[in-house]
Amino acid sequence: MDSNLNNTVDNKLNAVRDGATQINKDLRADAHTAIDRAADKVPPATDRLATRAHNGVDAVADTVDGVSTSVVARGKQLGAAYQQFANTGRDYVRTSPAISVLLAAAAGYGLSKLLGSRK
Repeated sequence: MDSNLNNTVDNKLNAVRDGATQINKDLRADAHTAIDRAADKVPPATDRLATRAHNGVDAVADTVDGVSTSVVARGKQLGAAYQQFANTGRDYVRTSPAISVLLAAAAGYGLSKLLGSRK
């Protein structure tokens, strides 16, 4: 009777093991199928995202390049204007030194009064 009971228990255990093995195989196959489906869908989304990111970087880089070009051009204009202003000032001092000294003294006096009142 013990042998009969052992065979029955062994048979039931084997049946449970076989069922669990089959469920594991089915789950594994289902998981691989789901992963494959997801992998098939991810590259197009990733490609679209990468393309948009690259386009955004290009747009920002083009904008920065345009702004830097504008800043350089504006800097050159300001440099030329400063040179012209400096040359004009030098020429004025050479032609009218007395008036230049009086203007400098008046400017100094005005600045001293303006800045000296801040005590």
